[in-house]
Amino acid sequence: MMTRALQLTTFDTADEAAQALALQVSEDLQRALAMGAGMADGRALLLVSGGRSPLPFFAALSRQPLDWSNIDVSLVDERSVPPTHPDSNAALVREHLLQGPARSARLLPLMATVAAATDPWLWARRSAQVANATPALARPAVIVLGLGTDGHTASLFSDSPQWPDASSTTRRYVALQPGQAPHARVSLSLRALATQPVCYVWSGGAAKLDVIMRARALAAAVDDGSVDAAALSGAGPFARLVADPQATLRVFHSKE
Repeated sequence: MMTRALQLTTFDTADEAAQALALQVSEDLQRALAMGAGMADGRALLLVSGGRSPLPFFAALSRQPLDWSNIDVSLVDERSVPPTHPDSNAALVREHLLQGPARSARLLPLMATVAAATDPWLWARRSAQVANATPALARPAVIVLGLGTDGHTASLFSDSPQWPDASSTTRRYVALQPGQAPHARVSLSLRALATQPVCYVWSGGAAKLDVIMRARALAAAVDDGSVDAAALSGAGPFARLVADPQATLRVFHSKE
């Protein structure tokens, strides 16, 4: 029987979860800077997700006493919108994470500066190509994921026509067009997430806990043979990640 590596830690409040995750990420970044793991040109790379839910974590992490001047911050995923757009993940990171001590970190946007910016889908595809060719984005020291109540993580959506490729390719970054969510996207691929030594997951509320427990149950059923592995083909992105034998996930979940 194969053991899936998913560690779930539950906290009463979002602030408690945010503080605990910020301390863990800070320790990992300090270790990366000291040992040279996950670094490019002497810098440690942190990849985070956008959205409103991780704002308490961003605030807690921004106060950590790190050598922020040697830390690069980029994104697990980004929407194909200008950097000043309200839906820009990079704008959210600038406003809520790169503050206080963290102001001296270097932000590496995912959306490329190209003429294709006038065509969101072409811009997303070109940005994924540029990201895959950028050495500074190749070896993240830390990845922090979000989780949707529909079972998506990063910008991996199972209703995207590009999901079959995004779930199987060895490319790190892919471009996707979600069926229901707005905007074309650039996202880390499923394989990029599964092969990271550990991915942290920020989560909160009963609905997301249900997604986590159902994904864990499916992975266990595949392991013990009570469900055929073919069932994974119809599972959502987060469930596929949990069931991947290479993936290691540490979930910081708040009850509220």
